[in-house]
Amino acid sequence: MAGAPTPINEAQRQLQVTQLCRLDTAPDEVFEHIVAMVAEYFKAPIALISIVDEQRQWFTARVGLLAQETPRQDSFCAYAILANEPLQVLDATQDVRFQNNPLVTGEPGIRFYAGMPLITPEGLGLGSLCIIDTQPRRAMTPQELSMLGHFAKLTMARILTLRNTNFIDASTGLYNRSRLEDDVARAAASSDQSNVLVVADVIGPMLLNDIIKVLGHSFAQALMLRMKQTLQAQLPDRCGLYCISPSRFAFLIPDGPQQELIQLYDRIIAAFDAPVQCNSIPIKTQIGLGVLPLHSGVLEQDWLRLAITSADDARDRGIGWSPYESRLDAVQQRAFTLLSGLAEALHSDGQLRLVYQPRISLVDGHCTAVEALLRWDHPTLGAIGPAEFIPLAEKTALIRELSLWVAEKAVMQAATWQRQGGRFKVAINVSASDLDSPAFVDRIIELLNDQRVDPRSLEVEFTESALMRNPGEVSRQLLRLRSLGVEVAIDDFGTGYSNWTYLRDLPASTVKLDQSFIRNLGDDEKDCRLVRTIIDLAKRLELRVVAEGIETQAVFDLVAQWGCEEGQGYYIARPMVPELLLGWADENTQATQGSAG
Repeated sequence: MAGAPTPINEAQRQLQVTQLCRLDTAPDEVFEHIVAMVAEYFKAPIALISIVDEQRQWFTARVGLLAQETPRQDSFCAYAILANEPLQVLDATQDVRFQNNPLVTGEPGIRFYAGMPLITPEGLGLGSLCIIDTQPRRAMTPQELSMLGHFAKLTMARILTLRNTNFIDASTGLYNRSRLEDDVARAAASSDQSNVLVVADVIGPMLLNDIIKVLGHSFAQALMLRMKQTLQAQLPDRCGLYCISPSRFAFLIPDGPQQELIQLYDRIIAAFDAPVQCNSIPIKTQIGLGVLPLHSGVLEQDWLRLAITSADDARDRGIGWSPYESRLDAVQQRAFTLLSGLAEALHSDGQLRLVYQPRISLVDGHCTAVEALLRWDHPTLGAIGPAEFIPLAEKTALIRELSLWVAEKAVMQAATWQRQGGRFKVAINVSASDLDSPAFVDRIIELLNDQRVDPRSLEVEFTESALMRNPGEVSRQLLRLRSLGVEVAIDDFGTGYSNWTYLRDLPASTVKLDQSFIRNLGDDEKDCRLVRTIIDLAKRLELRVVAEGIETQAVFDLVAQWGCEEGQGYYIARPMVPELLLGWADENTQATQGSAG
């Protein structure tokens, strides 16, 4: 038995089936109610919503039938989609089309069938809403056919609603990420023509967040619609646009002459050179295009992530567009691995630890403070330097948890040294986010009280960038610490904003000159003049000055001569485990005193 003839518009019909109907979705409650109502209204033992695919029919909802699908060649519904009118089979055993059908001669033993085709707005039949009986029946009355038609229209309306839910981005009206993934998979399976995926990262997430905070969600949505229009105006005819995230679009184009594709990318970038006008407000955006040819090797990977990575890189570097580079992807993958591992390390023993680098008086050589430095021994990647994982953590909420971990361990160590007779401060680094609210300082105060540590034995170091986020709140939190006696130091001074007004108003007690200036003092006259000027101004503000990065005796002598009170660097001591610190401090003090004597 060959089954029903193939519709003349089968290619277009199959495209609609792919776009509107998903086999992998969970059962839909509305469909279940529809088939239940149909079965009850028509007193039929079987009611189905059937979708006719290329090789089979499958049921999105069913009553009275265990099977989830049947071969298309056995399908009654494959006949129903041939016309825009109901199909009735009063007794299948008497119909030459079906009398030898295995669904008639075997289970479920179909005798009566009535199917109303499910017709799309384009006039294409997806399948049918049908009732089945195992006994022959009379022909349906006009009223019954009308009711079956209403049920079918209700089913079709639900299919279209689900399409909008599953495949349409509500804010832009464009196809969404799920639809892009389906289209790429279908194109890869049905065509020899390879495509190029282009992801357009039209606005940075931080800028978008700022826009929402200042101008509201409605403005941000209107802005995305304006950028959608700007982007669509540059695309070739019949080139669909997808919205794959709140700040990213994507489109597919056939792979072709490279020069033509580059011209398209350049044209898109040029369209965003001028600020985008939204509600009479100009918004300057920086677009980045990620370009990814979708050949077979790429399709076996997480291809959308690769394209997004390239787009983010192009926007961050301000280069307009960037093809996919495996090197860049490896960097992103490592960053993800580190962030995932860091979250685990915070809750496991033995991966994270603190070492301490001494700081000494340049006058008499005694140890004045030790800076707590975080080290991470990854179980598979080995030692990970803080210069790699701290900037990653600062982009996430992990930095708060990491700062608290360091603070807890450092204060506990300070308590131990205090009991053992140590007379130096312990310095910890805090991030900008740590000072955005009272929570971090609350925890510091709690730790000092719990461990019975003299607050004067603790110093917090922060960089100038922390001031730019929320200077008022930063000042309030630092004042709370200073009121207890905790020392406050500005770290890496000279590389940031170096706003002397902040230095005058902040409750800081110390500035630490950035090591990039100190290391070059022997060779760079400009650095010499700059360092001497900073030292002079800081001392006029009654701030203690610490030189970081001292690596030679000559630099040691210079900064001491210019008035630096304290110094830190490899020439003085490298970071060391806490068990060695007290012994080193005693030996260094004795050696200095012996030299002076």
